Amino acid sequence: MANYKTGIETKEKIYKTAKRLFYENGYVKTTLSEIAKESETNKAMVAYYFDNKNKLALEVYNEYMVVNKVRIQNAIKEQFPGCNHVLKTAIEYRIQNRNCRLNRQLNRFYHELCESNIFMKTESASIGFVENINRAYKLGLDRLTVKALALANLATVHGLHVARNEGYLDCSSQYLAEMEIRLLFQSLRFDNDFIDECIEESLQMVEKIDLQVGKDFTVK
Repeated sequence: MANYKTGIETKEKIYKTAKRLFYENGYVKTTLSEIAKESETNKAMVAYYFDNKNKLALEVYNEYMVVNKVRIQNAIKEQFPGCNHVLKTAIEYRIQNRNCRLNRQLNRFYHELCESNIFMKTESASIGFVENINRAYKLGLDRLTVKALALANLATVHGLHVARNEGYLDCSSQYLAEMEIRLLFQSLRFDNDFIDECIEESLQMVEKIDLQVGKDFTVK
């Protein structure tokens, strides 16, 4: 029992250290050697518990996404009871866009993960956006199609932000958020009038939800 407890504590220490370093230095500049050193373990132990840096980073990102989603869903349930799944997704997209805009460390971490193709190699929380709509509206999409649509949307979103940062797109962050929402819903073949309505409603609703991302990707 003592060894089991020690193992859990060691894994948690590695994870918390990695999360701090990813937040402070970004994904690219953080190495397994640094994580091992800062957590007072070694590279073999980091690999034993998390395999590699990619999986560790994805676990950190997914934890942030899950907590963020739960907080948003709770706020929606409290303030907008009866809100449909499509509108909930639009709100989540807007808040994620806002979080990245207001927290440079989160924005850097997310886009470095995109550039490293980590989302393309493994499952991520983003697939849940498509899967939830698929189930709620009985679209009949199989798992492969759900994953393909989610990854295509991720790539498009990242491309839009890169284009804006490089000066190829002269637009606001709000425009990007709405374009991301529109492209996702169009790929699911929702009616354009319905999409317009969701975009407009979500803009008004998101202003009433106060969520912020702090140190080490903490949602508060």
